[in-house]
Amino acid sequence: MDILFALIPSILWGTYSLVIPKFGGNTGQQTLGVTLGALLFAIITFPFTPHNYTGLNFTVSFVSGIVWAIGCLYQMKAFKSVGVSRTIPITTGMQLVGTSLMGVLFFGEWGTATALAIGISALVLLIIGITFTAYSEASEESSNLSKGIIIILISSVAIIANVMLIRFFNINSFDAILPQSLGMVCGALLITMKDENRFSKKTTQLMIPGLLWALGNLIMLYSNNNFGVAVGFSLSQLGLVISTIGGIVLLGEEKTVKEKRSIIIGLAFVFAGVICIGISKSF
Repeated sequence: MDILFALIPSILWGTYSLVIPKFGGNTGQQTLGVTLGALLFAIITFPFTPHNYTGLNFTVSFVSGIVWAIGCLYQMKAFKSVGVSRTIPITTGMQLVGTSLMGVLFFGEWGTATALAIGISALVLLIIGITFTAYSEASEESSNLSKGIIIILISSVAIIANVMLIRFFNINSFDAILPQSLGMVCGALLITMKDENRFSKKTTQLMIPGLLWALGNLIMLYSNNNFGVAVGFSLSQLGLVISTIGGIVLLGEEKTVKEKRSIIIGLAFVFAGVICIGISKSF
């Protein structure tokens, strides 16, 4: 039962990326809706989660939330530009490569020879996976994909920065939940300042995927406490399988036979890289 519990975040996050395109709306409405949903969840769960605020951890968490909102906006743009089935495995790979490298450079991770070997293998697998996933058969689509990858890169850098801020200041994840969600909403409000339609029925509907994301995040934190980061983290990333396959099957994202084959191969490499990253955290 505990393993099944630890798998819930991957299911919720995989569903999150499929629900957003189904609801529709522009990128501003999607970003604001998701962040409002996350804030609502943080407020509801506030009395039931451990927290110990200081001026520093509150401020840093708030700023990290603003940065996350930027990453969220560009992820929504990527969904519209290249589709969920390409965005999720590419952005997952980029984020894992980025956070892993930052962990090695600034926090001395992979300090043993075994961890270093597994970690480097993971990065190679992730890069190969990203390359296969990004394959496009048509030259016109390749041009659009190149623009899409730039959007995904911006999103990934923002999300990596969000993670590194919390890590650099050694802030407990539970302490970050509420101030981070406040920052996320403030960031979304600033981003959508010129959008006259940012407050709409569509925005309210888009709070639902925000609730899904926040619930998955909370469960992952508890799973990490029960299983350790290595297992909890690895299991939480399996949602990319749901997102990728769901994007093709449920959202009807058009792909040629070669592109589907390439995405599946790339997905397998990214999946293997995720597992290796998780294993490396045990050494």
